[in-house]
Amino acid sequence: MSSEDLINAAIEFNYRGIYSNLTELKLDYSSFDPGVYYWADLTGEAGNQFWNKFFGLKLFQIRLPDAVVIVASNGVARFSRSCGENRWCSPAIPPDRPVLGIVGTVQDGPPDYEVAKEFSVRWENSEGTVFISGHCFAAFSSSQRPVLRISAPFNRGIITIGDGYGHRLVAIKDVRRAAYSSLKISEQEFRQSQTCDQTARAAWPNVGGASWKR
Repeated sequence: MSSEDLINAAIEFNYRGIYSNLTELKLDYSSFDPGVYYWADLTGEAGNQFWNKFFGLKLFQIRLPDAVVIVASNGVARFSRSCGENRWCSPAIPPDRPVLGIVGTVQDGPPDYEVAKEFSVRWENSEGTVFISGHCFAAFSSSQRPVLRISAPFNRGIITIGDGYGHRLVAIKDVRRAAYSSLKISEQEFRQSQTCDQTARAAWPNVGGASWKR
C-alpha cells in the first residue's frame, strides 16, 4: 500500500465519523503533514511484532496531530496512542481554529452510580462557555490551550481535560476519582447535544459502559 493509503487508514481509525481521509483532515489542519515511519516497538508488544514480521506483515506508525496510529502493511489499523501517552507525538498539534467542545454526564460512583447533584464545571486559565442541566454538562472554548475542570463538592475529586482539541463525549461515572471515558465526536454531534436534550442523549454511543447514566 502507498503512504497515502496508510495515512488515510490511520485517519479513518482515529477520527471515525469526523475525518475519513487526508483531504478532509487538511480542512482543519492545513499546515500539518502526517509522518509515516516503521513502527518502533515502545509499547511492550514485542512478541506480536515478532510474529507479524515472521508472517511478512510490516507495521507502520502514522503521526497524526493528536495521536500515533499503528497500521499494518495491509492497511488495517491496529491501535492508537494519544500524544499524552507516548513521546512520539508530544505535544499535540492544534488545528487552524483551536476549539475544545465537551459534552457529557457526571455520576457519584459506586455502589449505585447515582447521578451527581452537586458538581462544578469551569474553564481553567482559558475562556469559554459552560452549560449544566441536571447531571449533564456542555462546555466550549476557542482558547489556544483550553483546559476544563470538573470538580466534586469541596474539591474532593477533580478531573481536568485539556490534552487535545476537537469535540468529545465524556462519561464521568465517579466524579470523586480522576478517571473518565472519552470518545471523539463530530462538531455536528456536539451541537446537537450541547443543550443536554434527552432525545440527543439517548442517541449517544455507549462510551461509559453498563453503569453509565446518559
